[in-house]
Amino acid sequence: MNTTAERDALYDRLIVERARAPLYAGRLSAPDVQGDGRNPLCGDKTHLDIVLNGHHIQDIRHNTRGCAICAAAADLMAEHVRGNTVAQALAVSDRFRAMLVGSPSLPVVEAQPVPLGALEVFAPLQSHKARIRCAELPWIALKEAFSHVDG
Repeated sequence: MNTTAERDALYDRLIVERARAPLYAGRLSAPDVQGDGRNPLCGDKTHLDIVLNGHHIQDIRHNTRGCAICAAAADLMAEHVRGNTVAQALAVSDRFRAMLVGSPSLPVVEAQPVPLGALEVFAPLQSHKARIRCAELPWIALKEAFSHVDG
């Protein structure tokens, strides 16, 4: 992106698109692990169903009730981590959080910075601290789902 206005326009468009027409919404009939994230302050809720193939995320679906940021974050997270290992998904989670809070220490996996791809559309939230929790909620659910899984 060349300008802040262009980046913000992409942010607005992608968030609205994925909140209105999510690609990974729904439930899986036989998930291996599940995780939940709740924000009692605003009422946002995210539930994840995840099917593993060994240590790889074979499939992932979310059931999200909340604001557009939370719904879009859940959908883009699912898209990004599908096919990754549990360890890779958790590294992306740490990198995503670092981006949101403006942390200078960024997670590295196998000597490479963890790429965020489309998840970078949430970078403007750095200046909207109250909305960071909305974008983080699906990642909290992901960490809960993997809290008893070895990477």
